[in-house]
Amino acid sequence: MTSLYQRLKESGNPKAPMEVICDLIEKGKTAKEIANIMGITERWVRTLMKRKKDGLSAKELLHKKGPRSPHPKRTKPHIEALVIETQQKTNMGPRRLARELKRTLNLNISSYTIRNILRRNNVKTKKVRSRNGNKRYYANLNHWEALQYFQIDSKHIADAKTLPPKAYAALFKYRLPKYQFTAIDIKTRMRILCFSDECSFANGFSFILYIAFLMRALGIRHRMFFQTDNGSEFGGSEESRKRKILQEKFLEPLGVTLLSIPKGEKEAQGFVERSHRTDDEEFYIPALPHITSRKVFMTSAASWVKYYNQKRSHGGRDMNGKTPKEKIFELSLVSSKAATSIPPILLDKVNTFILKMVGAQNISWDSHHLLQLIKRKQFVAPYTF
Repeated sequence: MTSLYQRLKESGNPKAPMEVICDLIEKGKTAKEIANIMGITERWVRTLMKRKKDGLSAKELLHKKGPRSPHPKRTKPHIEALVIETQQKTNMGPRRLARELKRTLNLNISSYTIRNILRRNNVKTKKVRSRNGNKRYYANLNHWEALQYFQIDSKHIADAKTLPPKAYAALFKYRLPKYQFTAIDIKTRMRILCFSDECSFANGFSFILYIAFLMRALGIRHRMFFQTDNGSEFGGSEESRKRKILQEKFLEPLGVTLLSIPKGEKEAQGFVERSHRTDDEEFYIPALPHITSRKVFMTSAASWVKYYNQKRSHGGRDMNGKTPKEKIFELSLVSSKAATSIPPILLDKVNTFILKMVGAQNISWDSHHLLQLIKRKQFVAPYTF
C-alpha cells in the first residue's frame, strides 16, 4: 500500500508532505510516531526536521542530495561542457539530447547521465507553457480516493481582459456577484461552486466549512485534504495564526487537513485553475450578456454546475471521456446524483449563520493566547467527526 508521504508528494503540491509533518510535530508527535503515520523512516523525518530549521525551500526539503564529493566515474569536465553547450543551443531534454550527440558527434552518452549533468549545473529545459500561461505539476491520481483531495480557489469573475464588453458590463449593470468560490475533487473532477460580492476571509472560511460539512453529510468517512493558495480569503500563508486556528479548532474535528501551495506557484492549483478557464469559455462569455438579474444568474449557475458535473464529458487524465457523475458512481459508495447536484449559494447571505453555528463569530483570529488554549484542548469546536 502506498504511504501517506508518497501520496502527498505526488499530489501536485510540493509543500504538502512537509506541511503535514510540521502539523504532527506541533501536535507533539515524536519522530518515530511521525514515521509510522507517514510511512517513512525515522531517520528521514529527522533529516526533514533539520532541513526545515535550516530554512530550506519546499523543493529543497524533499530533494535527496547526492554525494558530497565527485564520483570517481563522473563524466569528464570537457564532455560536461559540451553537453551543456549543446543543450543551451537546442533546448532539448535528456533523451533527445542523447540522440542528437550520437547523430552529430558520435558520442554515446546515456540520457540518464545527461540528466544528471544538467541537474548538477542547474541547466533547465525551457518549458512550453499551456494556453493560460502556467506550467503544470503532475498529480498521481491513483493515490487518492474519490472525494478525498480537493483544490479550492476563488475567481474574480469581473475580468475585463477575459470577458467581452457586453458580458463585463452585465456584471455591474445588474449588480451580479463578482466572485466565485470553487472546490474541485482532483480524482473525479466533481465541482461545488458558491458566489459572493466580496472576496473576504469570512466568505472563504465559510466556503471551506461548507464543503467539509457537505462531504460528511454525503457519507464520506475518510480524512480529506483541502488545498488552497495563500490568499487572504483563506487565511493567508501557512505560518499565519488564522490558518493555524482554522486547522486546529475547526477542521481537525471534521477530519480535514488544510494545505497551502508554494507562494507564487499557481500551477500547483492546476485542476481548479483549468476549470476556471472552462467557466469563462462555456458559461460566463456566452451567458452573461443574456442575464438580467441575480435570480436569473443563480438559476443559470445552478444549471451550469449540474451540466458540468452530470453531462459534460472530460478528456483529462484517468477520466476517459466520463462525466464526474459517472466517475463518482464508478469509484465511490456515495450517491453520485446527490454529490453532483449541489446548487451554488451566495456566501454573503449565509456566512454569518455558518460562523455562528461553529462558534467563530467573535473570535480574535490574531490572538496568540487563543492558539495556546486550542493546543491545550481548553477551547474546542462544538462538533467532532
